[in-house]
Amino acid sequence: MTRRLQFLAALAFATLSVSTAQAKAPADVADLVGARAPGAETAMQSRGYTNVKNNNWWNDGSKICVKVKVSQGKYASIAKVAASSCGQGGKSAAK
Repeated sequence: MTRRLQFLAALAFATLSVSTAQAKAPADVADLVGARAPGAETAMQSRGYTNVKNNNWWNDGSKICVKVKVSQGKYASIAKVAASSCGQGGKSAAK
């Protein structure tokens, strides 16, 4: 019985960790979730974002880094991530 409880506790923790790790999309790009990828990329660029690598987009004006997940040709999610994910580091990224 103890192993079963340990398994259930680990499963509950993993589920909680996954759900809390997904950050909301910043307001300036939240409307792009569900948009077709080619058009959404153009919109991201017009809003000041640059695709730095692996669908990580950096906005130099706001100092925000987001991770875009694409599924079936559409933006499935946009999540704010650490500036280091966009190659930004040091003291300027902490501000």
